[in-house]
Amino acid sequence: MSTYDAILVPTDGSAGSERAVRHAVDLAATYDATLHALYVVDESSAPLTDVGDERTTLGERAVDLVREAATEHDVAFVGDLRRGDPTQEILRYVETAGIDLVVMGTHGRTGIERHLLGSVTERVVRSASVPVVTIGLRGSSDEVTAEDEARAIAREAVSEEYGSEVDLDPGAYREQHAWVFEGSAGDRHVTVYVDRSTGDPHVVAAPET
Repeated sequence: MSTYDAILVPTDGSAGSERAVRHAVDLAATYDATLHALYVVDESSAPLTDVGDERTTLGERAVDLVREAATEHDVAFVGDLRRGDPTQEILRYVETAGIDLVVMGTHGRTGIERHLLGSVTERVVRSASVPVVTIGLRGSSDEVTAEDEARAIAREAVSEEYGSEVDLDPGAYREQHAWVFEGSAGDRHVTVYVDRSTGDPHVVAAPET
């Protein structure tokens, strides 16, 4: 069983990152790990005028919300706010802070629902040197009671990130709160957790071999 000492959750205040924060806090509590929260002010999208100042304020608040969640669960916490390209700053933080697991929110089921963090997540997944957990958004909160339905959700979640080369092993592990599928996407090993009560897929991707 893998263990983690330092878990990073990049946050942008979107619904996807809020779900990622909850999952990251749970993982940090489970592994007695330090939770790192990072907000990157994207300097490429607008000049750092009043808009930049506003984004800095929003970033500080987003990091504070993660700190509050970590404190509630007695989880060690480190927060940081940086400026630059979000993907590059996240990858740089992974290397310099000794991160061994990243938890990130991804986009919804349609292009309209796609958040900025979702496109950043895709680039981080492809470039990170450590495993990345992606937290997908469901359009409903229907309970998933059948393995076939859970498998379809898992396959869709992996396909959204890696394209059509998805191969899930037969059968599923049945944890108390989730269906668990092992498989591969191209040259990566993936583990997909499908929440039994909500149908939310969580994809853990190993670095590309």
